[in-house]
Amino acid sequence: METLRISGDEKRALIALMGDGSQRSLQLGTLGPEGTSSEYVARLMTRLLGDRGRFGIVLEETFEHCMDALTEGRLDLALVPHAYAGINAFYMNPLLEPSIVFRGSTPEYGLAARSDFAFREELLFTDTVVTHPAPIPLLEYYFDRPVKLVTTTSTSQAAGQVADGLYNIAITNEQAARQHNLKFVYRFSPIPMTWTVFSKRIEKEGPR
Repeated sequence: METLRISGDEKRALIALMGDGSQRSLQLGTLGPEGTSSEYVARLMTRLLGDRGRFGIVLEETFEHCMDALTEGRLDLALVPHAYAGINAFYMNPLLEPSIVFRGSTPEYGLAARSDFAFREELLFTDTVVTHPAPIPLLEYYFDRPVKLVTTTSTSQAAGQVADGLYNIAITNEQAARQHNLKFVYRFSPIPMTWTVFSKRIEKEGPR
């Protein structure tokens, strides 16, 4: 099963961003809090390139906050999945540019609940499921009836709201479910997807 696949050209492009010194530390931003699929893929990416430089991973509340930090110089790079509906705005931003694009699978996704919650499939159609907007189509592929939903900023946040008792069921990933002591009551699968690492655009001087 695919976990992470970065081509040689993309690796070289990313290494070039580190500069000549292999010990240069780069701040890589992505969606938090801890337990998101974005954090999971960011850590896989930095481990793959760990021998060529050190990375600090910064978790922001939204991808838009990542881009603000990137344009303001508080981040060097920002990782965004192509499943994020608002990614087009980042490509259109004249202050940003895509540095590399690669494939990477998320942790396994599923429906998660607290261990003391007696889940039955029919509850999906009477209870409320909390989720990030991106994985909502999973429900259409696995169930044949509409599900009542409320959205939040990340899969990890969804798991946390179930753990706190605000909701009983979340669409989340295995990492966030484990972090918040939830159990999967229905499993989907890992999601293979593509990702972009953005950097701040550097204007190059033309010939005088």
